Amino acid sequence: MTTQPTASTTETAAANAAELTPAAAWSRRVRRIGGFIQTAFAALWLARASLAIVGRAGDVLVAASAVAVAGVLAYAIKATAGTAPRPHGPQASRIERSVTIATVIELAAAFVLPVVVIAAGHPGWVLPSIVITIGPLLLWLDHLVHIPRYRLTGWALTAGPVILAATMSGPALAVTTGIAAGVLLLGTAAAGFQDLAALRPARPPRPAPREGPMIMSQEDSPTASFRPFFNPATGEWITYTAIAEDNDGQLVRFNWRSVPSGVIPEHIHPRQEERFTILAGQAHFTLNGEKHVAGPGQTIVVPAGVPHSVANPGPAQIDGIVERRPALQAKEFHEAVAGLVADGKTTPAGAPKNPLQLGATFWHFRHESRVTSTPIWVQNLMLPPLWALAKVFGVRPYHHHWDSRI
Repeated sequence: MTTQPTASTTETAAANAAELTPAAAWSRRVRRIGGFIQTAFAALWLARASLAIVGRAGDVLVAASAVAVAGVLAYAIKATAGTAPRPHGPQASRIERSVTIATVIELAAAFVLPVVVIAAGHPGWVLPSIVITIGPLLLWLDHLVHIPRYRLTGWALTAGPVILAATMSGPALAVTTGIAAGVLLLGTAAAGFQDLAALRPARPPRPAPREGPMIMSQEDSPTASFRPFFNPATGEWITYTAIAEDNDGQLVRFNWRSVPSGVIPEHIHPRQEERFTILAGQAHFTLNGEKHVAGPGQTIVVPAGVPHSVANPGPAQIDGIVERRPALQAKEFHEAVAGLVADGKTTPAGAPKNPLQLGATFWHFRHESRVTSTPIWVQNLMLPPLWALAKVFGVRPYHHHWDSRI
């Protein structure tokens, strides 16, 4: 099978993903998703090597491996988000099938070969037999989407276990194989993440602290008009009137309506200030544990990072105008949580039924909103693995049919 090579490590941030060939687009995706899988396998091999070392040296290897793996994962999650969207089209689908089939074959071989070597009377060869199955997969991926680094690692993981099994035995074989495979895979994954980090557009600078509110006329004309959308889980209608592209990312503004009995559970906006201006009705706020009631003409300002909730216990609806500064992806977040409810993919409380969707959406939009019902530190442990698995299985954080543009 012949595919057009990509620029590999020489790609720049100026490259537009929409203009890439299918092979080049899949080269990015394989480096990102494959990098997470390689990091997981590296952790497995390093842990296996540690178990074969008796005493303090084994403990030191465990600690050093955990720090290295955690560091690579943290870097990958932060630096490569959005750099490898799922390619579409006939050729991209063919490449995806080839990648999937090759991965399935590798997993099957990883189960079969250990059985074969045990049956042949060589139980000490189990670990090398598992490692050796990864080499041909990396060589095939290099052939499909041209990642020269995979070629070098693939040959090392194909020939290395054979050489080690021929020259070593017992704990020495397990330790050497585990450390060598772990270091190779972790280094390959980290290098791939570094490639992708160079492609990510720089985040626009955050606005400088203001001495007073930013002046922006309510009559400013947005670049597009928007339809109202409803989130039954919170009982709120939202109609955007200004978005990031209207003001260089300084704010988003929307008309807000809360129906009777509507409740927005306690949450925080880690990087945004939120400002509610009430036009009609009585809005009941809880800010950092303190209760406030705002009526027509009153404004409630919620600084970034302050836990808050909003409720409408009264018999009448609440109308208001809400602004968030800076804009970030607040619009897409609101559309995503309302869209999931509308698509029937959530519980009545608005939580995604699919754990992978939970990770995909709520980790993707973690800078816009975080609920406080589950401690943030627990979310930081739970959501990234779900998000990574969601990437593997193609679960998206946002779908374009949720866009409220008219």
